[in-house]
Amino acid sequence: MSILTHHRRLLVFAAVAAVVATALAAVGGTTKAAPRAASLKVALDWFPNPDHVALYYALDKGLFKGQGVDVSMKTPSDPSAGLKLVATNKFDLAVYYEGDMFYAGQQGLPVIAVGALIPTPLNSMIAKPGSKIRALKDVKGATIGNAGLPFDGAVLQTIRQQLHLGTNDVKSVNVGFNLVPALLTGKVDAIIGGYWNIEAVKVKNVTGKQPVVFKMNQLGVPHYDELVIVANKNRLKSDSAYASAVRSFLAGMVKGVDGARKNQSASIAILKKKSEYKTKDLTAMVPLTLKALVSPSGVKTGCFSTADWQTFGSWMLKNKLLKKRVSVAAIQTNAYMAGC
Repeated sequence: MSILTHHRRLLVFAAVAAVVATALAAVGGTTKAAPRAASLKVALDWFPNPDHVALYYALDKGLFKGQGVDVSMKTPSDPSAGLKLVATNKFDLAVYYEGDMFYAGQQGLPVIAVGALIPTPLNSMIAKPGSKIRALKDVKGATIGNAGLPFDGAVLQTIRQQLHLGTNDVKSVNVGFNLVPALLTGKVDAIIGGYWNIEAVKVKNVTGKQPVVFKMNQLGVPHYDELVIVANKNRLKSDSAYASAVRSFLAGMVKGVDGARKNQSASIAILKKKSEYKTKDLTAMVPLTLKALVSPSGVKTGCFSTADWQTFGSWMLKNKLLKKRVSVAAIQTNAYMAGC
């Protein structure tokens, strides 16, 4: 079971299993037709939403085709199974989470992260407008809701350590996957597990007031890439056509990131067609998400900071999310991203 499984992955949608296909066709005796584009089917981590804006922008604007690859994106019937679907070649790529890559490495799953889609944490602690929590120190004596996931507990423990608080100084309540309802009804003072570009916007649109949002770096959690592109490690080594298609996909993704950031109105319009969110939500969520596409200083778009991955892995190990240290080189690579 994934240690960082997000509550939004529980929604069920239909999907089709996939394989990579490339071909060259010969026409006549000496004339050859142009190579057919490679095909890649990508498993999404959740149904289409603002977090996928760069991918849908690239798809809509033909940026993947411009790199010679045909891309289709589906949400699997079990969105939490993305890594296993890639490991078993039922999907060619998956959009997934950095933390889960460490877990996959611990299990020996033949998958590897090849590019950063959302190069900054989106998870956060969100307090309802008017809550007693206005600054981080105000969590003392507060009730914090979470989905009961190990990662949530590790974040809360990191907060306690940062503020030198005991276990009884902050009450933790497992509200399952009803994070936002628990917050809005006053059952809890704040929640851990909501995204600052998604759930925080929903809270604001419902209450009419800006919630208090604490990002991961404010809570003492090391920087990590929220969403990454995952490929099959074995196929990258054995199938040159697949490896080439992955490179092309990543080149198209980078163009999608750059294009989406430069064209906010088009990005919103594209998500209106692909997402189930209301226009009011998207007009706030998409601009925030576009800001989240900016890579850390000194890191090129789509590339990984190996040092950041090592630091985050150490944090996971310290907080007992891992049973053993996992080699970063075994679970991520910049080798398929140009210019890293």
